Amino acid sequence: MDDLHYQGPIFQHNNSYQNSNWRHEGYALPKATQRLLHAQVSTAKPTAAAPKVPLSSAHHQVHVNKSKPVNELINTIPAALTRPHSQVDYQALLTTYFIKNDDEVYLFTDDIAPSDIAPELDAVSDETSIAADVDSAVLTTTSAATPTSAASAATDAALVSQAVQTASAAVTAIKDQQSSAAAHSTALTNWQQARWVKEQMHSKKPKLVRHSPSLLQQSVHQAMQSYHREQKQNSTAPAMSSSSNEVTQQSSATKYQFPSLDLLAAPTNTDQTQMRIWAEKQVKILNETLAAFHVQAQVARYTIGPTVTQFEISLARGVKVNKITNLNDDLKLALAARDIRIEAPIPGKNTVGIEIPNLLSRTVMLAEVLRSDAFQKSKSPLTVALGVDLFGKPMVADIGEMPHGLIAGATGSGKSVFINSILISLLYKALPTEVKLLLIDPKAVELAPYNGLPHLLAPVISDPKAAAEALKWTVNEMENRYQKLAAAGVRNIQQFNERAKAHGDYGLVMPYIVIIIDELADLMMVASNEVQDYIARITQKARAAGIHLLVATQRPSVDVITGTIKNNIPTRVAFMVASQIDSRTILDTAGAERLLGRGDMLYLGNGKGQPIRLQGTYVEPEIDAIVAFVKQQMPPHYLFNPDNLLKAAVAEESEDAIFGQVLEYIANEKQVSTSKLQRVFSIGYNRAANLIDELESRHYISTAHGSKPRDIYFTKDDLQKYQEKQIAHL
Repeated sequence: MDDLHYQGPIFQHNNSYQNSNWRHEGYALPKATQRLLHAQVSTAKPTAAAPKVPLSSAHHQVHVNKSKPVNELINTIPAALTRPHSQVDYQALLTTYFIKNDDEVYLFTDDIAPSDIAPELDAVSDETSIAADVDSAVLTTTSAATPTSAASAATDAALVSQAVQTASAAVTAIKDQQSSAAAHSTALTNWQQARWVKEQMHSKKPKLVRHSPSLLQQSVHQAMQSYHREQKQNSTAPAMSSSSNEVTQQSSATKYQFPSLDLLAAPTNTDQTQMRIWAEKQVKILNETLAAFHVQAQVARYTIGPTVTQFEISLARGVKVNKITNLNDDLKLALAARDIRIEAPIPGKNTVGIEIPNLLSRTVMLAEVLRSDAFQKSKSPLTVALGVDLFGKPMVADIGEMPHGLIAGATGSGKSVFINSILISLLYKALPTEVKLLLIDPKAVELAPYNGLPHLLAPVISDPKAAAEALKWTVNEMENRYQKLAAAGVRNIQQFNERAKAHGDYGLVMPYIVIIIDELADLMMVASNEVQDYIARITQKARAAGIHLLVATQRPSVDVITGTIKNNIPTRVAFMVASQIDSRTILDTAGAERLLGRGDMLYLGNGKGQPIRLQGTYVEPEIDAIVAFVKQQMPPHYLFNPDNLLKAAVAEESEDAIFGQVLEYIANEKQVSTSKLQRVFSIGYNRAANLIDELESRHYISTAHGSKPRDIYFTKDDLQKYQEKQIAHL
């Protein structure tokens, strides 16, 4: 069978190492495998009198032959690791992990107590009994590893001998334990440890990731500690996270208090007796009108809603439905109604619905929905209030199930009030660590009261260009989260957060992000292509990453709500619009043109075939009191500043696309000229002249000396600093 050779590491006095290279049959292994075989070695600092030992003197080699029996392998490794050298002695106890499977042998090194040696060795020696369940094992041995001074060579030699004896004694003890029945359980436990370490340190980078995320680099020792910590089922949650901007779930739960429902205005009622008298009168008019047009149908029942009353028409056998729909204008004339809406037929029923505006409309207050069981019993922090249906039933929705929404309607139809209801619902349902809000308000007045909330991801954005950069930041955050999900081996943010909480790593829990754009038309006018691309990417991919988008506009035209945007937003909310064309733009069906305004809406949920009519909730005067209550509990922790993003974008736009390549070129030259840049980069005179002017303004080259070439001040060190700065901006 093949042999695997480990070359290095070469120790230095500054507790670091060089040249940890793995080779097989004389060829370097792939980089991904070398990263997995990375050996982290902790060495003690030498004494002041210790001579500087040449690096080559600390060079040693470990030879692992997979064809040998496990017991023989255990006996040969300590001798290989403790092989004496002419110019260096070793005294610090070092633990080396070998993870063995059918294809490769992996090596890790770290400081571990001697008492931890036996269990890992037992996992390999007893691998036959657990072969059906495992595919790797952990094997541990000891060696010495710190250079000492020549004056203490005799003492150090004794320590080396003692270390070798300790290793041999450990091996003997392990062999004695192999016959114990308890070894089987220990072997399985330690295999799980080894496999967990391997998964943590070897994660395939997904191709969709563009920028490197800020993932913690864990050593083997840290990974092993994390594994032991996750096994403690009843362990207490840690306190504050190491970052000042991170608040743990437990501490937030104790500090943050949800607003009281008493801050909301009480529900209102109408005179039901007067409404019934009016409804009976409408029933009589409908029956008489249908009979006048020789339609064999009559009103079967009616339902009084907050804004409209639905009359259910029962048709005689053989009567076509279109006989009712063709009478739309005639019925509106007979009823003297402002407008009517015919639903033919009502989904799930054998009747046709005719909806007529109420004589007395009732305002649905937000408290009516937030006090309902549907909202109170929902466990999702993304639960929001929608309104009530025709039967007066409170309706709620989970943004996570939407997962993105389009809200459209004419001015004064109730869009902004609906957005306020969503935001207040989130304040009553979600902790600041559970949900983060990114609010974009080009009108600069609708969402201004929410500035300073601890739930905010950034200050409320009113500049359309800054909003485009904020959406770009969100796309990068989405890619970053996907890499974290891939590294953790989970499919969505819910599984990731559950695993982080189970391990006690509350600082790694990722909050949901809800983006609300109050007026999309303003953004599309300033940066149409960019905004459309960012929205398309977010709506296509961001659901599993816990990022959700709600877009509102008062101009539901195809140049604002493009096909790309609409196709990726399954949930639609249509308020009153001017024409049937606008209704079809939003819902792909007619009906919104017959709504009454003031919160009257058609809600098309994700996966639903037909929209349902709802009356939206009203919340206006109590917003300030609720927001003030939340603000006083804790300050916001913004993750980015929109102004800084905008400045960085402006600086990036002002720089030529090949400016970095020009810097790489001049760093290796002594002189440069406009004509030289033209020839080297195959560009025109004007562009080359602009690049020369930019280089001069940054003092990278000298000023003009007639027709002579410019002297170059830009060095390779300057190039390296420039490149590092560019990477930091990504």
